[in-house]
Amino acid sequence: MKYIDPKADLRTWIPLVKRKAIIITLLILILVFLTFTEVRVKPMKVQEYQTSIEVEDIPITKQEIKKQEAPKPKAAEVIEVEEEEEADTVTIADTDLDVEEPPPPPPAKIEEIEYVKVEIKPSVVSRPDPQYPDIAKRSGLEGAVIVEFVIDTTGSVLPGSAKIIQAKPEGIFEQAALNAIYKWKFTPGQQRDRRVRVRWQQPIIFRIK
Repeated sequence: MKYIDPKADLRTWIPLVKRKAIIITLLILILVFLTFTEVRVKPMKVQEYQTSIEVEDIPITKQEIKKQEAPKPKAAEVIEVEEEEEADTVTIADTDLDVEEPPPPPPAKIEEIEYVKVEIKPSVVSRPDPQYPDIAKRSGLEGAVIVEFVIDTTGSVLPGSAKIIQAKPEGIFEQAALNAIYKWKFTPGQQRDRRVRVRWQQPIIFRIK
């Protein structure tokens, strides 16, 4: 029986030699490719597109305005009037007319000044009691109202001049106080021996008797 050394067996070496030969060949090819080849990049040409706009000259046309001739005035027709031999005459008699003169204008009204402080103050002559409101009477409410008004030169309260300054409680006794104050009478106030209007304030107290 012959002994064969495994290292001396060519069959075991052939595949290994093939592999190495393939690897060496590939390395040589890569080196040659990298050495002798150049990578060239060709720039792309961009086509330029030119756009043109054509503007047409449009002639401006002027419209001629025809002047209208004014119509020629017609010649007025002359009418011949026959003269009458005798003309009717009208006589106007002289009459005396009484022309009434316009009445004189009314004298201008002098606005009377309302005084607050006067030499002689007004004093109460008569003051009717105000009517007690039913709501306040049923509820047993009492209150007070301060009324401001104008006393004229006759001692009466000037119509429309009264207004409420203060009321406690509010919304119950105001109208009764206004109705009553217009019935009050005063002695007129005086300033320099002359009767004047006086602005006055008067408290009215509502109490259940």
